[in-house]
Amino acid sequence: MSEKVNEIRCYDFSKESRDYAPHLAEEGSRIVEGYAIVFNQPSRRLYDKASKKVFTETIDPRAITKEFLDDQDIKMLFNHSNDMLLARSSYGSGTLSYEIDNYGVRYRFEMPNTTVGNDLLEHIRRGNVTGCSFAFAYAKDGIRDERKNNQNYRTVIQMASVDDFSIVVDPAYMGTYVCTREFSAPEEQPEDMAGRIDLELAMLEMELENL
Repeated sequence: MSEKVNEIRCYDFSKESRDYAPHLAEEGSRIVEGYAIVFNQPSRRLYDKASKKVFTETIDPRAITKEFLDDQDIKMLFNHSNDMLLARSSYGSGTLSYEIDNYGVRYRFEMPNTTVGNDLLEHIRRGNVTGCSFAFAYAKDGIRDERKNNQNYRTVIQMASVDDFSIVVDPAYMGTYVCTREFSAPEEQPEDMAGRIDLELAMLEMELENL
């Protein structure tokens, strides 16, 4: 049995996690959709506590398939908290649906009529929460690490499991999103993305100096 390494993808210096935005299917709707995982797009700078290295991560499209997801028990959460369950897909069936396209993994679900669900729905409508994330594990040989131009880069080439998709406050992948209206996958990254990533790197380096 291959060794698995668990990962979460949110922008947090104490753990690893990954995000992209949620939205409503239409005005007044409780149907929320977005992208939880995006392909071939660089993450914000992440910190590997084991190796004590800063790196930028990219998800290879071959790392995940629909058949693979259908074999998982995937929870839709808020900020990766099991106490804030929004929907669920148990081995391809349930209140959470998803599909894979060239952009990434797109999800869709009806926001539950609960305190957490209603509060989060209001935050999405107001634009306070716009990112998504995912928690996953990869096999020991499921990543490829490289160093180029004095920077560390990691590509995820094979996932071993996916535990949850999450709507989050601080996404690690700026290409993810959540909203409540119909949308199409963006054709390209915002023009200021490179500068934004550089800013996040500078902020992270300042944090690391204080560890």
